Amino acid sequence: MPPSANIVQAAQANANLSFLVAAVVRASTGTTNVAAALSAAGPLTVFAPTNAAFQAAGFATIADIQAANANTLASILTYHVIAARVFSSDLTEGAMPTTLNGGKLTITLAGGAKVKGNGNSAASAITATDMVTTNGVVHVIDRVLMP
Repeated sequence: MPPSANIVQAAQANANLSFLVAAVVRASTGTTNVAAALSAAGPLTVFAPTNAAFQAAGFATIADIQAANANTLASILTYHVIAARVFSSDLTEGAMPTTLNGGKLTITLAGGAKVKGNGNSAASAITATDMVTTNGVVHVIDRVLMP
């Protein structure tokens, strides 16, 4: 069956991504409508941090996300998005794809697929891959990527 949900709808349907959904909603109140960007035709690839990843990044509750600066959240969230459909089989060692916010991520494959943000001290493991949506693909990660 072909996918029936876009990236935002897929995230809304996943209880383990409720902090991400809250962050997208909050970020969209600033100068960048992140929800609209993630609902666009694409194709897009999103590295989606889990609820535990947001908690480890200092957002203990959804209320903490709702209190965060919307433009700061938008910058962080658009750093998790690549303007292309990239399946796990397309990831290559040392690749440095450009994100929607203009930054670069680093992909490593040794010991399992990982993605690292410039502002992270350690790479994030990709814990679930290739969740296909109508406008792209989602990979679940265990850390929030920092630009």
